[in-house]
Amino acid sequence: MINAQKLVRRDGVRQLITGGILIAIMMFFLISIFFTGFSSMLISSVYSIAFGLAGIAVFNRGIKDYRDASQSKGFIQDLSTDSYHTLPQRMYIGHKAADVFHASLYDMNGEVYSEIKPKEKYDIKIFRPFISLFNGGSLIPATYQMYDKAGDPSYKIDKKGGFTWRGYVQYPDGAYVAYTSHEKLKGTGKSVFCYIEGEKTQWKAEGDRVIGHLEVKDEEGLLWAVIKRDAVPYEAAEQFDRMPGYLVEWKKREDIPHSLVAFLFLVQTNTAG
Repeated sequence: MINAQKLVRRDGVRQLITGGILIAIMMFFLISIFFTGFSSMLISSVYSIAFGLAGIAVFNRGIKDYRDASQSKGFIQDLSTDSYHTLPQRMYIGHKAADVFHASLYDMNGEVYSEIKPKEKYDIKIFRPFISLFNGGSLIPATYQMYDKAGDPSYKIDKKGGFTWRGYVQYPDGAYVAYTSHEKLKGTGKSVFCYIEGEKTQWKAEGDRVIGHLEVKDEEGLLWAVIKRDAVPYEAAEQFDRMPGYLVEWKKREDIPHSLVAFLFLVQTNTAG
């Protein structure tokens, strides 16, 4: 079984390197302010703030992950049987443009069936326009609490920052039950997201990374859903036309495990495909 401590420490190092690169880019734009005209100075100022905020956020999380890795609880088998009895055939999972760290799973009437709310995030309201320059915040690390339709807490979801996307799903006590990976298949134009429990890939979302249409299957290859990035449902166009996220078309609507919904929430944090 994958060692959680090594995986988290590896993410910590990766985030330290990424954060350092972003801060170096910030310094480049900051220094260039003194050697450019007024119009270029404004552009340099915007980019220096954006790269600086992103760099500090990713670097700080890297320090925390590297420091706390040895204290991380290892992966355990997910024994949760929580599921959604029945879900509408067409739903939408996404976040409002003004709040990239709070996402929900909606039906076509706007009713919330599940949501993730931030527990830890790098989010200062006046800086949101700068953070949104980086793929809608997908570069920024964040920790969420997932809730079901009744408002009861389910999993804790931890998304790491940086250019390499990875997330973790945990019990409330901090024990890890799964992690996610993302791979762009060279020469095919396809993107693959995996939800890994122990040695098995429990869920997989695969499809065209440019269009953003992905098929979500279980470990046996059974198709559970098709998700379409930023697709606007015709029956609720006004509700979702300005909301970044995925249209969800369920192929199997009954007994949907919470782990699958947690996986979809993590996938929607990666807006770049």
